[in-house]
Amino acid sequence: MKTEFITAKRALILLVAVLFSGALLLWLPYEAKTNKGLALLVLVAILWLTEVIPITITAIAVPILSIILGLVETKPALQHFANPTIFLFFGGFALAASLSVNKLDKYIAHKVLSLARGNFLVAILLLFLVTAGLSMGISNTATAAMMIPLGIGLLKGLPYEENKGSYWFVILGITYSASIGGMGTLVGSPPNAIVSSNLGVTFQEWLWYGMPVVAGLLPLTILTLYFLFRPNLKVSMDKVKGDDNKNEPLNRKQWGAIIIFALTALFWIFSTQMNPIFSNLFGLEKIGDFDSVIALTAAILVCT
Repeated sequence: MKTEFITAKRALILLVAVLFSGALLLWLPYEAKTNKGLALLVLVAILWLTEVIPITITAIAVPILSIILGLVETKPALQHFANPTIFLFFGGFALAASLSVNKLDKYIAHKVLSLARGNFLVAILLLFLVTAGLSMGISNTATAAMMIPLGIGLLKGLPYEENKGSYWFVILGITYSASIGGMGTLVGSPPNAIVSSNLGVTFQEWLWYGMPVVAGLLPLTILTLYFLFRPNLKVSMDKVKGDDNKNEPLNRKQWGAIIIFALTALFWIFSTQMNPIFSNLFGLEKIGDFDSVIALTAAILVCT
């Protein structure tokens, strides 16, 4: 019954969104093409905000609707799906998947939390720092998805009703750490790459702008969350709980994933210096969108 209610509710929202956008299309006092563009914008905004259908489906529907409404031709509507920025993030998500499949996310988290030696405050701060650090190399969304379950696992021993502040502090702290860390590099967040593609900023050049923002904003955000939620940070942690295999030595596949991740990060950081070397090696003047080429190479390597 509950599922049927949710389905009916979503169908109703979708119907209202379509009717409202249709009304805008007919009644807005602008040129026909302008009305179509504004109506499509409103429809997509409603669908994204309400998520009555998956946001990825909405995103794919945008170029299709643009073509049907006569706003743009097929080729220009679809060409952005082959934008080098898309493949830059494809590589980042491939690296994130590699860490998850090889259980390196849990391994790293366990090692970091073990450094806290039973101190809950140190454990949480290290978790925030690792989250921010990982989100510089892979998408902030993927990082948050990996790290939030680890944060929740850390809090499992605390009664929620008595420690609401601690729960909110940790979960929001991980979320904001991922978002802020993602500002530090081109691959950390989609807006970064979109801006860089328009301004022609390289991975290395972005670091000069992004890293100071991360260094200033991360501690400020953590302090703000602390004063907002007043978490209990005097909790004793006798040991970090996790998988039974967390103390086993790394296997060959895990080492391979670590090496690929590290090399990819190094190539991204020093892409300005690496590009001329590889361009000369292959007899090219310059490899365009070199960061995207690195990302695709990394994706191929983690899948082999």
